[in-house]
Amino acid sequence: MQHVKQCLPELIIRITEQKVIQQSILDSLGPRIEDESGALADLVMKFCREFRNNMDGRKSVQFTSTERAMSGGRHLFEVFDSAICQELDKIALPVDIEADIEHEIISAGGSRPALFTPNIVFDNLASKQLEHFAFPIKKSIKKCSETITEIISILSKKVFERFPVLKRETHQISLTLLLTKTQVVEKFIDSYIQCELCYINTNHRLFIKNRPQLEKSCLEQSEGKEGLTAEQISTKKIKALLDLYIHIIRNQLMDVVPKTVVCYMVMQFCDDLHKDLMKTLFSSDRVGDLMKEDTLVEERREKALRMLNGLERADAITSLLD
Repeated sequence: MQHVKQCLPELIIRITEQKVIQQSILDSLGPRIEDESGALADLVMKFCREFRNNMDGRKSVQFTSTERAMSGGRHLFEVFDSAICQELDKIALPVDIEADIEHEIISAGGSRPALFTPNIVFDNLASKQLEHFAFPIKKSIKKCSETITEIISILSKKVFERFPVLKRETHQISLTLLLTKTQVVEKFIDSYIQCELCYINTNHRLFIKNRPQLEKSCLEQSEGKEGLTAEQISTKKIKALLDLYIHIIRNQLMDVVPKTVVCYMVMQFCDDLHKDLMKTLFSSDRVGDLMKEDTLVEERREKALRMLNGLERADAITSLLD
């Protein structure tokens, strides 16, 4: 008996430590679900709130694609810079553009003097160059969609960890909604580019502002060279004006594409996410299946409860001996 009393203080400490450990395990696993419908609604609300906070920059997640922890909004900003701005910056006039311009002048001029053809040539060539913007923009929109998809995957795993069926269903509903918003963005940008192709706006304020200086510079450079024909002078002038016009449209797209992505794939997606999840998840009598916990979670909770109950009894016995 004396030996037991000597070991008692250490035993009480170990029992207390184990009780804290088992209780923390139970807290991490969460309590058993009593009100399944209410719990489902709370989880959906939490998921939507986590997504919005992440996109607003108030929360961060660990991205596997970048191996960094940052907010979704910050990650999307980096995508805008790398996948949109940098890709569009790479688009420039081809090295053989002067040959194309001369060919267009001849084709457009026919029997007319070259003096009357530059506007026609400019419109044709500008339209061809603007078509090159379509592919990198679609590529950048896809990259934005992949970024948001990664955020959805990370947050659904975090919020619905205990409920594998609910996690799978929520993930699928979210991706379906994102696909719809992505298609809206693609359609909008396609229409925007078509508008640019339908009307080459040489009355654009920036174009009108910079055109006289460019034309003057081309003439001054031509005067220093002997033997230049009227067609060659027109070629150099059209090339300079094409470069200016492409620069203007590029800057407009660098502004329009990110705004369109944020409008539809972020803001409208956030607004519609909760509605779509609640409508789909509660539309059928599947709440019980959705709220079924992972068997591993149930087993860990039962084990922790048994351990805690045993420790409580041991604690009661040591209290009698103390």
